[in-house]
Amino acid sequence: MSGIRDQELGNVILNTSEGSSNWILRHKWLGMTRKITESARVALFALCALLSAQATAASELQKQMVRDMKKCGSTTEEVTCVVEGKDEWLFLQESLLNATKRWTDNTPQIIAFKDSLESRGVKLIVVPVPDKLQIVPEYYSDKAKKGINLPQYKKWVQKLRKKNVTVIDALDKFKELHKEQGNETPLFEPYESHCTGPARFVLAKMAADSIAPLLYGMNRKHFPLHDTIVDGTGNLYELLHDKEIEYKIQEPKVVGTDGYKYRGSKKAPIIIIGDSNVGQGKSYGAHIGAYIAALTSVETFTISKVGGGNIGPQMFKGKSKFLEGKKAVVWVFDGRELYGHFKAPEF
Repeated sequence: MSGIRDQELGNVILNTSEGSSNWILRHKWLGMTRKITESARVALFALCALLSAQATAASELQKQMVRDMKKCGSTTEEVTCVVEGKDEWLFLQESLLNATKRWTDNTPQIIAFKDSLESRGVKLIVVPVPDKLQIVPEYYSDKAKKGINLPQYKKWVQKLRKKNVTVIDALDKFKELHKEQGNETPLFEPYESHCTGPARFVLAKMAADSIAPLLYGMNRKHFPLHDTIVDGTGNLYELLHDKEIEYKIQEPKVVGTDGYKYRGSKKAPIIIIGDSNVGQGKSYGAHIGAYIAALTSVETFTISKVGGGNIGPQMFKGKSKFLEGKKAVVWVFDGRELYGHFKAPEF
């Protein structure tokens, strides 16, 4: 605030006063405004310093990501390669690529998929699985303690929702749960690229809530949940060291009507499709499709293809008849692949 502005403010106060007290009030006000001005300068300097520090940290983080991708062999294309973080935590090179590369606009293909299904009376539920790097960035680098935010992700979600595509945006929910629960109920584990059973259950619950209005009047079946302790897969550890690692994890298991692990039926009204995130936990009845069945009491059927996150719209090629009588298709794929191309639908 300038001296002239100080004078103007002092005059406003003085216009409400009379007599000799005016001089005292005027100088008290000017003194106060000078203190405020000085405080504002200090605050502005602190803000500039903070922004500068954040910019420096972001720049250093960017440099670290580039270095790690170079070790893998490419900073522009996906390479099947593990990046080592802190405390034995492992990440995929593609996670870094997704965080640094300019995204391709893949929304037209997704919107076309929604329209194709909708014309057949089937609702599309799009479920991008939040990426490990964004949920536990502190385990990648000290420079990432403040988080790794991708503005292009929010724009991607908004663009699809404007075209009435149902998108399960679990990113903030995952961040909140990680902050609250930490490693007590982990959403990711150090040696694995896929999220844990409890994290898949969160995604299933959000998807089930979107499907619920479509299921009124349908026959219901009880698919109970049981907590189990099972072997962890540790796919990143095996990829890095070319050998398996033994450890245990907790998976909520869904039991079918026959008393064994949940399997599902091709006649089910809810179809879950996508990449390995869809198949993860299937051997234990702990996959997303099983969780949706448990939450809705309506049978589901799962179709997964490892590495096939972007080909979801082509999974029904030549299978239009299969979609007859279906209510919803839940398309699950890894959020770290959002920078890339998605296939156009084929039926």
